[in-house]
Amino acid sequence: MPLKGFKYPDGTVVSLESVRARKVDIDKMGMALPTLLYMSEQRENDRPPSTTELISGTCQAYLQRTEDYYTDPQENAFSLAGTIHHNKLEDSASSGMIAELPLEYEGITGIVDLYDKESKTLIDYKNTGSYKASKILGLQYTEKEHPTEVYKRRTRGRPVGSPKIIKVFYRDPATADFGDWGWQINFYRMTLEKNNYPVENMYVQMTIRDGGVHAAVSRGIDKNIYLVEVPYINDTILINKFLDKKRALVSSLENKTVPTVCTSEETWDGRKCKSYCPVREVCPYTEDNNE
Repeated sequence: MPLKGFKYPDGTVVSLESVRARKVDIDKMGMALPTLLYMSEQRENDRPPSTTELISGTCQAYLQRTEDYYTDPQENAFSLAGTIHHNKLEDSASSGMIAELPLEYEGITGIVDLYDKESKTLIDYKNTGSYKASKILGLQYTEKEHPTEVYKRRTRGRPVGSPKIIKVFYRDPATADFGDWGWQINFYRMTLEKNNYPVENMYVQMTIRDGGVHAAVSRGIDKNIYLVEVPYINDTILINKFLDKKRALVSSLENKTVPTVCTSEETWDGRKCKSYCPVREVCPYTEDNNE
C-alpha cells in the first residue's frame, strides 16, 4: 500500500514497480531516474510511530500507511534538498558530536540531527522558506522615512520629493511562532534526557532556500542561515500530547478506522489540505472528496 507511484505532469501515473524496473519516461517526468528511485524509498508499515509522523496529523499519518496514493515528485523537491542538506552536515560532525542519533521514548521514535556532548546542545537542521523563517524569528516591522532617498513621483499619497517610507524589521520573541518545530525539537530534547543525554541548549538552524530573493527580503530575511534558540515546553505537556497522538494513530490502525480530521495547526489553517498534503486526494475530509 502507501505510496503507489508518481504522477507525470499531464496527470498520468507510473507505478513504483515500473520506476524500479527503469520503465519510466524520464523526459516526460522531467526528472532523472536516481531522483525517482530515491523518492521511492519507504519505511515498513508496521514501524513504531515517529515524532515527525505524529506532528503531521493523525489522519494524514493513517492514510499514508493504509491508502494507495500517487504523488507529484515535484512536490518532493524541497524534501529531497533538505535530506541532502542534512547528509552533508552530518558528514561534518566533529569529535564529541553525535550526528543522526536514533532514539525512542514510550514507543515513539526520533532521529536527532546533532547532539554536542561537551556543550550538551541539541541542534535540529531545517531547510525552509522565508515565510516560515519569518514566523520562527518573530519578525515585525515599523515604517520610517529613508534618510536620503525620496520619491520621484507621487506614491502612497506622498508628494514628489518627500522621503521614501521604508520598513525597518526587528525581532519580537513574543510573536515568534515555532509551530510543529517547537513540539518536535522539544520532544527530541526530552527523549535525549530520558536516554541519559543531558540537554542545556536547544537550537534550530534554518537554511533559507529562497534567501536573497525579493520575497525573502520583503519579509525581513537578510541572511541565508539562522541559528535560533528554541523555547522550552514542559515535559508533562509533551508527554500528554505525543502519547495521546500515538494512541489515536495506533487505535485507528488496529481498528481500520479513519481518524477525525486533522487540526487547524496540523493543516496550517487548511493550506496544507489544498496544496501540500501528500494524501489530500484520498482524504475523506478534503472539499473535492466531499462533493
